[in-house]
Amino acid sequence: MSFFKNKIVLSSVLIFLAVSIGTLAYMNGQSKQGEPIHKVVNLSANSLIFHEIDKLDAFADLIVIGYATADFRDREHVITAFDDGTMQSFHTNTNIKIEKILKKPEDFPSNQNELKIIEPVSLEGDVKYTVDDYVELQKGDKSVLFLMKNTFGDYGLINYNLGKFSLEGITQYSLPQSSTAQALSEYETFRDSVMEKYHLN
Repeated sequence: MSFFKNKIVLSSVLIFLAVSIGTLAYMNGQSKQGEPIHKVVNLSANSLIFHEIDKLDAFADLIVIGYATADFRDREHVITAFDDGTMQSFHTNTNIKIEKILKKPEDFPSNQNELKIIEPVSLEGDVKYTVDDYVELQKGDKSVLFLMKNTFGDYGLINYNLGKFSLEGITQYSLPQSSTAQALSEYETFRDSVMEKYHLN
């Protein structure tokens, strides 16, 4: 009888340990998913930034509602260097699904629903390079995207973080985590004007 009781106690202790270890492993896994998985190198650019929706609308060649179809790591990251190895330029080719076209040039097909766009960010190993604190598009996040065609015929996102606005509202990926309260307030005001202009409220 005592052997049977000992067996029950031992089984209970083992089950408790297994559940505890499983819970700890799950919690550790959860926290690691939210942590950055790469170092960020931010470079400044001397670019024109629009803070009024009408000016941005006039400057953009193509304005769409769309979303990235792949995770950031799985996109095509392009980094070029000079002969001496110094970085020359970088960007990411991001495939997007177009849900609605808000503005387009005459030669852009009205029924086109996929497009490769250029984002001012790239990844090399565990290092992420970005321009003016730009935060990459998130997979599946439907956003208003302001695009311009370059001399090679490719469309690139313009106005950095003020060139993409999630329909879901302001998220942790709208602006860098280091943003000030003032920057967040300005972004929110700008986003409201975008939603109002294109009747997306």
